[in-house]
Amino acid sequence: MSSRTNTVLTIAGISLCGIIAYAVYFDYRRRTDPEFRKKIRKEKKRVDKSLAQSREALAAATEVSEAELREALKMIKTEPRPASQSDRENYFMSQVAMGEQLAARGEPFHLPAALSFYRALSVYPSPPELLSIYQKTVPDAIVKIILALVNLDVSSSPVQDLGIDDVGDASPTRGPPSETSSQEWDKIGAYEEVFPPKSTNVTLQTRPPNSETSGPEKVLVLTKDVAAGEIIYKEYPMLTCLDYDLQLSGHYCTHCMREIQPSLGSLSLLSSDSTKFAFCSKPCQVASKSQWFSLLFTLDPPLPAVLELSHLKPTPAALEARRAAQVQLLAYLNKDKRVGPLLMTKFIARQLTAANGKAPGKDAGDYTEADSGEYQIEDHVERWSSTPIEPPSEEYSLVVALLKATLPGLDAFISEESHVSLLGRIAFNGFGVCFGGGRDDRPPSTLRPEDAELTRTPYGTTRQVGTALYSVSTYLSHSCTPNARPSFSSGTSELHLIANKDLKKGDALSIAYVDVSQRPGESVVECRQRRRKELARGWKFACQCSRCLKEASEK
Repeated sequence: MSSRTNTVLTIAGISLCGIIAYAVYFDYRRRTDPEFRKKIRKEKKRVDKSLAQSREALAAATEVSEAELREALKMIKTEPRPASQSDRENYFMSQVAMGEQLAARGEPFHLPAALSFYRALSVYPSPPELLSIYQKTVPDAIVKIILALVNLDVSSSPVQDLGIDDVGDASPTRGPPSETSSQEWDKIGAYEEVFPPKSTNVTLQTRPPNSETSGPEKVLVLTKDVAAGEIIYKEYPMLTCLDYDLQLSGHYCTHCMREIQPSLGSLSLLSSDSTKFAFCSKPCQVASKSQWFSLLFTLDPPLPAVLELSHLKPTPAALEARRAAQVQLLAYLNKDKRVGPLLMTKFIARQLTAANGKAPGKDAGDYTEADSGEYQIEDHVERWSSTPIEPPSEEYSLVVALLKATLPGLDAFISEESHVSLLGRIAFNGFGVCFGGGRDDRPPSTLRPEDAELTRTPYGTTRQVGTALYSVSTYLSHSCTPNARPSFSSGTSELHLIANKDLKKGDALSIAYVDVSQRPGESVVECRQRRRKELARGWKFACQCSRCLKEASEK
């Protein structure tokens, strides 16, 4: 293999460290970050200008006509595409190597070489990055042919001729649509046609302005009649976080939150700071280890074996830096016992492990997915309602340090703005998992009342054993006279939604985000003030349900 081939493969190998991170975050950020979209459009204009300036030079540098390029591009579009992540990685490496071999044979082979490089570009998650590598390692005449192919691909019309959908992903370098709203993305992806799945007996609808409920802009509406006491649906969580005091006790499962019977024993995993995470069973242990634990709190390789190239093996110093970043973040989390940052890092880890194909499937009690299966965890979370959050100033730097030490390049795609945005979504949509009537021994929060983390539970956050996030139940609205309630009668974090009364098809579902019962010794006015204060602190809205309005008029 030539020295140029080694150079290309070495640079590409180093870039592969950012492949998984880029693939996961590019689509998410382009839809939620205006500055990111602006940067992409600016880069596209620069590339378009460069292409325009190179057209005459291309004609002089090569005898390849536009007709030949169009025919070659058409041929590439008819070729079978690698389906799995592993196949794409192997395809990418083989096409780069073939392109270099053809380029070394001189001008007659410039077009075949450019086609090989273009094939590699078509499966690479970050085309601008790879184009930059080509410009440093590939002959200029071939680079110009590659750019011409890109330009023809991007400008081809209609895009259906290329066998793709017109949603902004037509070619390897096609940028995102300009300023696409969340409503337009819902229409493009037909999200609400496949989610929630029909088996849940609910559908998503926009909450009317005069609704008696508060909370998400979209609400769950029944698709069939339900009797009082009937289970409407059951749902496993997307992410969970056991309360810290129970985590340290080792008496509850870190994954499903089940109470561990001492007589049955337990399994455990040990983090870099020697914190023990207990599990009730092997499936729970394996699920947590593969979904987030190994990536966040161990020194295990973060990439699949196929990407663990010899020259990318971490040095002892890099491993120590990774361990130190983990210990610092764990110490920060333990200081105030806040679950938001831990759930956020677990969310990032789940994205990466899903992209790597390392996470177990539904048999491990995975979350409720869309019927089509085409939406990833980030597609759900980006549609959630949010609440304003002001995290401590040092939190962002600690999270970034951990991600950078774990997977170089990942930190570049998490801005302070996206960090705050994700925390706001987690805060707004967290459910408190309570068994029975809840517990009485939860340690009081050390945070100020206005900073304390509140979760949706009709028993009150102080009675929960942990926090969980759900893909379907996040759309449940709040009412002080709810027509449904969450139940955890299985003794785990699996949520059962129970009807409080007979309900009809088309009824919008609501639950109580806070304890709405009138406590002993509490007046009607005091009860109303308490629950409205908690709603304002946790979810930043003033409840306008019929009960609140009635009590206000009576007062």
